[in-house]
Amino acid sequence: MFSRAASWRPRPLTLGLAATAIASAALLRFDPWAGGPAAPMIYSAQSAARRVFPELSEPALARATITLTQAGQPPVALVPADNGQHAVLVGDAPLGPADAEGLAGLWSSLRMATTLRAVAEDSPLGPARGEIAVEVDGRRQAVTLHGAASDGVGDYGTIAGAGTWVVEPELAAALAQPASAWLSRRLVPIEASEAAAVRVGPLELARGADALWRVVAGASPHILSEPAVALRLDRIVAAEFEPAPAEASELPVSPWLEVQDRSGRRWEVRLGPPCPGQPGRVVVDRGAGTRGCVEAEIDAPWPIDDPDGGLIEPQLAPYAYGRVLAVQMEAPAQRRLRRLGGGWVVEEDGALHEVAEPEVFRWWTTLQQAPVELPARPLAGFFAEVDLTIESDSSQRLRLRCGPADGAPLACRRDEAPPLVVAREEPLALAFTRETFAERRLLSFGTGEVRELEVLPGRGSDAVRQSVRLDLGVWRLDAPVHPDGAAALDEVRLEAMLAGLQAARAEAWTDRPLTAPLRTIRVERTGSEAATLELHPDCVGHVPGQPRAALLPKSTCTALADDLLYSDPLRFWLGQARRVELSQGTRSATATREAVEEATWSTSGDPTLLAGLTGWEAFRSVRLVQGEPRGEPTTAKILRPGAATVTVDVGPTIEETPAWVRLRGADWYYAAETAARR
Repeated sequence: MFSRAASWRPRPLTLGLAATAIASAALLRFDPWAGGPAAPMIYSAQSAARRVFPELSEPALARATITLTQAGQPPVALVPADNGQHAVLVGDAPLGPADAEGLAGLWSSLRMATTLRAVAEDSPLGPARGEIAVEVDGRRQAVTLHGAASDGVGDYGTIAGAGTWVVEPELAAALAQPASAWLSRRLVPIEASEAAAVRVGPLELARGADALWRVVAGASPHILSEPAVALRLDRIVAAEFEPAPAEASELPVSPWLEVQDRSGRRWEVRLGPPCPGQPGRVVVDRGAGTRGCVEAEIDAPWPIDDPDGGLIEPQLAPYAYGRVLAVQMEAPAQRRLRRLGGGWVVEEDGALHEVAEPEVFRWWTTLQQAPVELPARPLAGFFAEVDLTIESDSSQRLRLRCGPADGAPLACRRDEAPPLVVAREEPLALAFTRETFAERRLLSFGTGEVRELEVLPGRGSDAVRQSVRLDLGVWRLDAPVHPDGAAALDEVRLEAMLAGLQAARAEAWTDRPLTAPLRTIRVERTGSEAATLELHPDCVGHVPGQPRAALLPKSTCTALADDLLYSDPLRFWLGQARRVELSQGTRSATATREAVEEATWSTSGDPTLLAGLTGWEAFRSVRLVQGEPRGEPTTAKILRPGAATVTVDVGPTIEETPAWVRLRGADWYYAAETAARR
């Protein structure tokens, strides 16, 4: 086979094709006509737009001078003023302070202004309409605006050093604004909340280091209400300023308003006579610039010493608890209450006595929120029995001197102001001792510790024993036995009772009662002994084993005297019922409906029994009572789909609602207020 292959010879055509292939490969590899390497094709997702004022930044506004020059008109310049704001100048004449919001909007438009497209060299631009120039730190940028572009999408603008472009039409709109459009329409370009000192006519006010407004001159040196001062001051500084007629420039004006902010900037306003041709408005002069007219009401007097003026701070000591560092008492005895570490101590005779922080909080909150008001006539016979100096987290101190006065059981002087009446019915304990801040809580436990709660009636009481337990995060009713089980338990009342037990504190200590308690409330806790509180008449609480009893707050006593079941059982049962069967002696009646959602009942039987049914849903229990109720009952069998049938005895109707409701076979009943009175 190999000898045959050796005898083969390639044909001339094969040799020619092979030579052509070799030559083609050589040309591809060594192409003498290729030139340099081919550049890759690059696509750009960006437009040809550029910023008109590329060097402007947001913080540069405070240093920027903006000049808007319309063709044939004097330039309008917005220049930085001495008080950190801008002023409007027309040519070299000052017009007044610039509107802060309008200036911020203009600056934002200039910073973000961009070109829309390039312009051919031979495009007719039209006459120049004006120029917008911005100068910051000696660097000037400008654009000259011409006519509208041929395609209507913008205006021709020549950017200094960057040629001609079609720019956004917002620039032309800004250029076309009159000078008065940039003028502030607020009488004073400041918010009322930023003011630190104010003089209005003869009245001078100033914020202290504690941020409270005080009268400095022109009236009694009272502490003023922050919202009341802010409201009146805002009416002044935000008064609408309108440029006055030319003849107003010759009218006499006198100093009237001076406002200073926290950084020391000042604004002064002079007040003049009525504005020419504008009744109800007066002339004002803001200094450099044109005069204006504002409503004459801004010059209304401030009724500092008027009891109906509403300007006096209504709280006796308007310091939040967290701001108070110490209270120095000089009378009736010398003591000092101050913070130490995370708590409070009383300094007395050189010794430190630690006191309960919750009691300090309650004492201060009561003192702080005590309402005060101006008397109808100055108080005579004022005698200070208590002298307190309050030290806050500022360098300012507040001195309170309180005592009786003629016609007022308690009056107080704040600093050097005239006495104010303390409008509080309950006695206000201002003087303090160590005993004032002694621990007064009767029980101490956390909500998460409670596992069972039991309410036991007192000896000889007709109350009902009630008991609940916490099972897997759900409260279960153990007593009294109820067909609805836990659904009969009002957890709002339960939580209120637990909160009352936790908050139970002695407003005053008293002797331990010798009589049996009305009820005993017992709380079983996880890993601890049970907490028990006995509730006696007249809101007296006693912890067994303690030598003294405590007078409880009325709100606590009300929560502890409540029951744990819902007070409207009939409404609940009737809301689930499809059929109610009534009977009394030989009489009977029936009420049915197709579905529990329907409000209409189909009735049959004795109309007298059915008439009483209308007031059942309004029944509200005021207490649970052990024993036999009075009056002949109506028996009701309430059939509820998906729930147990309930049979109850309903007492006679008194004042359109049943007097009582008792579950059939139970030895207790729900008593309405009418039955409880009987």
